[in-house]
Amino acid sequence: MKGKRIIISAAVIASLTGVCLIMTAAIGGPKKFSVGEAAIGDISENVDATGDVHGMDSMTYYSEVTAPVNFYKLHTGDTVSKGEKAVGYDLYDLTTLYDKAVLSAKAAENTMNGQVEASDTNQKKFNKAKSDIDTYRQNYALFRLANDYVNQGQYQENWDINCIADGITKNIAQKEADLGNKTIELQNAQAKQDQDAVNSLTDDIEKLNKDIANLNSDLAGLPPTTLSPEEYAQTVINGNWMSDIMRNWTETSTLKNTYENQILNDYQKDQLRNTYDLSELGVENAAEDLAKGKAGVNIEYDGIVTESFISDGSVVQKGSPLFAVESSKDMKVDCGISKYDIGKIEKGQKAEVNIAGNKYTGSVFEIKRFAEAKDSDKAKVTVSVKIDEPDDRVYIGLEADVTIFTNAKAGVLTIPTEAHYADDGGDYCYTITDGKVAKQYIAIGSDSGERIEVTGGLQNGDIVITDAITDDSIGKRAEPEK
Repeated sequence: MKGKRIIISAAVIASLTGVCLIMTAAIGGPKKFSVGEAAIGDISENVDATGDVHGMDSMTYYSEVTAPVNFYKLHTGDTVSKGEKAVGYDLYDLTTLYDKAVLSAKAAENTMNGQVEASDTNQKKFNKAKSDIDTYRQNYALFRLANDYVNQGQYQENWDINCIADGITKNIAQKEADLGNKTIELQNAQAKQDQDAVNSLTDDIEKLNKDIANLNSDLAGLPPTTLSPEEYAQTVINGNWMSDIMRNWTETSTLKNTYENQILNDYQKDQLRNTYDLSELGVENAAEDLAKGKAGVNIEYDGIVTESFISDGSVVQKGSPLFAVESSKDMKVDCGISKYDIGKIEKGQKAEVNIAGNKYTGSVFEIKRFAEAKDSDKAKVTVSVKIDEPDDRVYIGLEADVTIFTNAKAGVLTIPTEAHYADDGGDYCYTITDGKVAKQYIAIGSDSGERIEVTGGLQNGDIVITDAITDDSIGKRAEPEK
């Protein structure tokens, strides 16, 4: 047990006692002893450890752009200051990328605006064609009704003519059916952008329109056999009108379908908008990269360069490491604490740090929740001790000895460690009481290595002997050595 005296054998004690008696008799006065005092003070147990010096803040700097480096002068061990420019970039590539992004965005904007404007124009044309078709349908119905009225009662006599008209009508119906199919095929060809098919189908549709118009003209031109010249003339006029109406109706229907296929739907407009928005985002990103390239990399706090990954002239990629810095104003020692001592350590405990013979005060500020085996097979917990006032003699990476003051107590009674003994009866010390040596059993608490807490058996101000002594001296005259 730390601080306990070794009990000397009886023979040795007898010999020493005889010598002491002879000397005392020869001297004729009380024996002088080195002494200490039971005093009220502060005490703490200590945990000793070694560790490495590091900055409280540690930061690896990464490139925020992809570009060549045209300024970099740092080396491992260099001192850097907050705000200092560490890395500069060649801006040619970043500027070029920005210019390309601006042009791409402008092209996307023009494409979007042009297609939307064309779609709006086709929408107006489609609306007019649709309205014209309704007008043609109504006018055709009126002229047909007029001819029907003129020809009412003449069906029997005009049987042959009606048969011809029926044949023409069926032919017209077939042509119109073909026209509908060709129109659908034209829409599909336009969607697939098959220009040859579009041209061929357009010619077919024009021919069908002409055939239908001619058939309608033939149909309208059939003369009634029993009509008066005036009635016949009127039916011819009506038939001509109907033929013209049908021709315009057919042509307008084709145009309506063409315009309809060139109108953008909401999904297509959204696609154009998304393409434009992406190009604008590309401009923003390129502008941001260019701004970062112009700014370069600046140091965020005073420190020491602990690693350097690049050199002047390197081409760095976005996200690649550049260099690492540890702070030089706020510093710490990372110590490995064994399982035997880690339970004694708490955040905020005071500590003393010894670096190359230079001592500094500090305190525990972090206890890792992870035990790691490094240089030995015994896992240790890393405890970080912050150095209160580091100076230029505190070197990052250097080994340091650390004493952590644990179980600190204030205002307790203590005696020097040298005054403490123990035997089968318990802990005790020797005092000088009323000018004589006395043995006093005590109850002890914490042990700092220099002083021991006394929780019972002594009072503040009691004189304890710190010299080596045995029970043979009990009751003999004694006084403190001056």
